[in-house]
Amino acid sequence: GIVNGMDVSEWDPAKDKFLAVNYDITTALEGKALNKEALQAEVGLPVDRKVPLVAFIGRLEEQKGPDVMIAAIPEILKDEDVQIVLLGTGKKKFERLLKSVEEKFPGKVRAVVRFNAPLAHQMMAGADLLAV
Repeated sequence: GIVNGMDVSEWDPAKDKFLAVNYDITTALEGKALNKEALQAEVGLPVDRKVPLVAFIGRLEEQKGPDVMIAAIPEILKDEDVQIVLLGTGKKKFERLLKSVEEKFPGKVRAVVRFNAPLAHQMMAGADLLAV
């Protein structure tokens, strides 16, 4: 990784080898929607372009805020039709909490508790919102 940044050529959606569909500024709306559908299918969420999809990618350590994200999920899902995909590894207590949130909200939340660089690329390209 690059501290406090990313390699813009590796993560360029026009050339990213991990995406279902590459896109650029002229094809971004359709390309992003197609990547969203591919991401939903990949993680086992209902495929629906209309449902906002939130992604969280990060180390599961206090400084990265997984506890804040985990606490917010029930509040977000209480009043909104939203899907959430979480990706990361780290402290076992946070890994267990992510999996428990997924179990509590089937069809709405997916927690991928492992390192998966291709999925991180897919999440960046397909999510409507990134939780940082």
